[in-house]
Amino acid sequence: MTPLRWGLALSGWAVWAVVTFLPDTVALRTVLVTAFLLVCPGLAASRWARPGAVRATDRTAVLETGVLSVTVGVSMAVLVVEALFLGGAFTVTRALLALAAATSVLALLPRRGASRRV
Repeated sequence: MTPLRWGLALSGWAVWAVVTFLPDTVALRTVLVTAFLLVCPGLAASRWARPGAVRATDRTAVLETGVLSVTVGVSMAVLVVEALFLGGAFTVTRALLALAAATSVLALLPRRGASRRV
């Protein structure tokens, strides 16, 4: 497993711990939550859904991955928050728990279509 996959899997739980233990007035809390919501769930989902590896030297592929990650991440956050609002159970902690769990599962799953090493 690559460090990117482990970092994605643990990022949501780290942000959840920051939200749980830091007071509301700390600016670091807002920055970390925003960065997690914009990047991590979408990057985990797009990494899992794409069959091929992205080359780091191809600028258009890196830009495409970045745009796709932000778009999918915002979409996932909106779906989770809307479901919690409609269920009458919305809190920031619950939303982060759901997104952290989804990010961890998607990051730890092997790529679709990837051949297994024997």
